[in-house]
Formats: sequence, structure tokens, C-alpha cells
Amino acid sequence: MTRPIRLVLLGAALVVTVLCATRVATSLATAEEPAVPVPPTLTFYDGSGWSPLESHGVSLQGPGATLAGTATATFKAKLDGPKTYAVLEGATSQVLLSVPRPRFRVAADRTGAFRVQLAHFEAQDETRRTTIERLRNGYFYTKGIDLEVMEVAEGLWELKPTKSLQPGEYALATSDTDPVFDFTIFDTGN
Repeated sequence: MTRPIRLVLLGAALVVTVLCATRVATSLATAEEPAVPVPPTLTFYDGSGWSPLESHGVSLQGPGATLAGTATATFKAKLDGPKTYAVLEGATSQVLLSVPRPRFRVAADRTGAFRVQLAHFEAQDETRRTTIERLRNGYFYTKGIDLEVMEVAEGLWELKPTKSLQPGEYALATSDTDPVFDFTIFDTGN
């Protein structure tokens, strides 16, 4: 084999090796980055169109809460035992709704849509709170309200309470540590 052909073959082998190494390094870097869960965006129907519902951080308090803000055990709040509370800052939400059965939408897969919970919060001083319980496979808000969940388009789900909400403080939650989407139902006097 002549020297120029050897150099061309060696060069081609070097290019292929560099390209393969770059792909492997890129895929390893992508695989090593931890996936940061992003809470879904929720919207509500305001009578004329869909508006975004703001999210706010929630903290856990009580005997089952750690300093990091996570629940460590299951407490039977319904049996008058120790209670762990999910707490929202502020006496009321900035989003005021007069419709007793508001409609919400979330872009998610089926599992994500059915994971959304609606909870009733009680105002106390300058906070709102509700009890939460940990289970083996997750958590739940003990003052939860059932939701109708219906897919309205590919990957777009509509959520609606199964019963009319009384005036008060409410929030939609996807986990015990993610921010919640809070709103207030106010009495229209009708």
C-alpha cells in the first residue's frame, strides 16, 4: 500500500474515532444530569378565556415534618393523632373565583393529570393550612375534594371538582413538596 493511501485511511479512522468518542461523551453527560421535576402549568377558565394560575411554595409543619420540609411518617389525622400540615403563606390567595365548580387545565400525561389533588385549606392568622398524610406509595391531602379528569386534546386535561366548592381557600397540588396552585372561592351573595 502506498504511503498516501495509508495516510488517508489513518485520517479517516481518526475522524471516525473522534466522532464516536464525541457522541459517547455527549450521551454520558446527558445521562448523568439529574432530571429536575418541573411542576405542571395549570390554567383556569375566567369566564372569557384561560388564565395561568400562579404557584406558591408550601411548607410542612408538625410532628411528621423535617427541617428540610418533608414528611417522614404516616400520622392518622382523622383519628385525632399527631397531624402534619401543609402550610401556605398569606391569609388568602390573590386569585379570586366566584364559580363554585371552577374548571382547570393542565398539560401532562395521563399519570400526571390524575396525580393532581384539590385540597381545602383553612385560614389561620396569616397562613393557610391543611392536614397531609404520607402513605407507602405517596401522600394525600386529608381535606381533599374529588376531581373529574377528562382529556380534551392530546396531552391536555381538564380538571373540575365533582361538587360545588364552599367559599374558602383551596389549592391544586401535584406532590407534598412541589409548589401548589392556590385560589379563593368567594361568596357572590346569590
